[in-house]
Amino acid sequence: MQSLHFSKKSIFLLYILLIPLWFSCSHKSAFTLDIPDFYPSEVLESSSGGVRYFAFTADQKGAISNFFEKNGDASLLIQISPLKIRTSAVDTEGILSFGFFYDFASRKSEIQSLPVITDFLKKYEGSSFALSFCFSSEKGCPAGFFIKSASKVRIDSAQILRAFVGHDFSGEIPVYAFAPNGGTNNGTDDFRGASLAFNSINSREGLMPRITVKFSDTKGRQKLAFDGEVLYIRRTSEPVEIPTAALKSPFSVVTYPDEESYPLSVLLTASDKNLLTFAQGKKNVLVPIKVDPGLIMKWSRNNWRGNDYELFEWDRFPGVLFFDISTYSVQDDFFRRLAFFVEKAGYKGRLLSDSELKGKHGYNAHDYKADDLARFFEKARLENFPLNDKELLLKEILAYNGVIKISSNGEVTAGQGAAISISQESPTYLRTTFIAHEGWHGIFFIDEEFRNTVASIYYTIDPKTLAYLRKYFQVTPTLNYDVRDDYLMKNEFMAYLLQQPVSSTATYFVNMAKREHSQQMAKYEADYIIETAGSGFESAASLLDEYVSDRWNLNAGRVWLITR
Repeated sequence: MQSLHFSKKSIFLLYILLIPLWFSCSHKSAFTLDIPDFYPSEVLESSSGGVRYFAFTADQKGAISNFFEKNGDASLLIQISPLKIRTSAVDTEGILSFGFFYDFASRKSEIQSLPVITDFLKKYEGSSFALSFCFSSEKGCPAGFFIKSASKVRIDSAQILRAFVGHDFSGEIPVYAFAPNGGTNNGTDDFRGASLAFNSINSREGLMPRITVKFSDTKGRQKLAFDGEVLYIRRTSEPVEIPTAALKSPFSVVTYPDEESYPLSVLLTASDKNLLTFAQGKKNVLVPIKVDPGLIMKWSRNNWRGNDYELFEWDRFPGVLFFDISTYSVQDDFFRRLAFFVEKAGYKGRLLSDSELKGKHGYNAHDYKADDLARFFEKARLENFPLNDKELLLKEILAYNGVIKISSNGEVTAGQGAAISISQESPTYLRTTFIAHEGWHGIFFIDEEFRNTVASIYYTIDPKTLAYLRKYFQVTPTLNYDVRDDYLMKNEFMAYLLQQPVSSTATYFVNMAKREHSQQMAKYEADYIIETAGSGFESAASLLDEYVSDRWNLNAGRVWLITR
């Protein structure tokens, strides 16, 4: 091992060694500052109250600066082993401080006013732990770091890696990570200073960070509170990712109400830079944000990357894209022609001109499988049909994400996935229902086992109950479904049953049957639903609810793991 010794009171200067990371954090590269074992030799500066300074070499500082500049953030992670804990009347827990300095010559006075991480050695009972400190975007690359402790500790390793804040108990030793403003390791995750390391708003130049949560078990729900806003997360075996753009106050202290223990890991890290991939002269978003649908409902438009829409991908079902669109009018530009082409009785398979579409209603929310999307765009290609700008953008988005495929000669074929759309113009209660309804369609499109389960229930439901729903689909002008399309009928049957909780299903359909429209256009069938109190629908919904709960931990009325 190569090293250089400044002085007995100073430090060993260390060389850079590229190694794989032992710690699971999102980053492309990192490097280790290989530190020798300082004990039993004593290198404490007694005149500095037990402060040890570790300066970066010129080569190291250059490499760190390049890393920082390339990635836009960085942090220093050190692994610490307490060797002999000294306590006193004023320090009963063995206080340790960790921080940066920026000028080696004036380090002693400088560290008096700089942020530090404070931890307490006694709680570790002599076992190793790790602390990470983010670099400040305002201060840039430090000249080195220092450790202040009256107790003897060994620095086992030091690494430069991408910035992260939070905690991680998934490795062999616990890791605690802090923002550039420092803080005290007191059982919370403090994100208040994270804006000094990450973007605090979404823009075309940068993105707000993300939070990844891991759980030690899959039972029950986990509460996370961000300055009063509480998220309820159903625990899963897979990590749950929360873009901070979805939260009202992401840069706050994260607490865990009514919980005896932390989640296994809660880490704030930078978002994927690929999310800043745009189309058409950097005007339109191409790459979706992977997210649980429960966070889309109240996602602030102020944190959109684009103007007319934001694009998401269901984190648990790859390829299922959610479009959240500003207005019904813009949504019509994207999807209305598709609606008539795919589903509307009397229009299926036709590309309606703009004049033919004028005054016609599509839907307030949309869902389309890859096959139908490909057929639409291929027919437009073959007929040289003039699609509008939003439809051409939709084609580009779908192709970029593999929902459709475009060959070298322009032919359009189906890929994998689906497209779902809702609008900001819908009130919150409708957005919730629409996301549930359209979300179930998305799963139906991509999962054959689910389709088979739906079919088995569809064919065994009370025929008179099913007759009402089919008649309703047929005679309602805003729907105008082609009831001869067996795939469509099963799909809509399933979504109408699963769009609300089972406890609300019977009442929902009885109220539907009592509406003037049902009484005028489908009275015979509607009266049967009223007489039977919607029991046929409730029984079928219960069967579906049991299936989706067992398979995906979802329920009727809920296609999300996160609520707030």
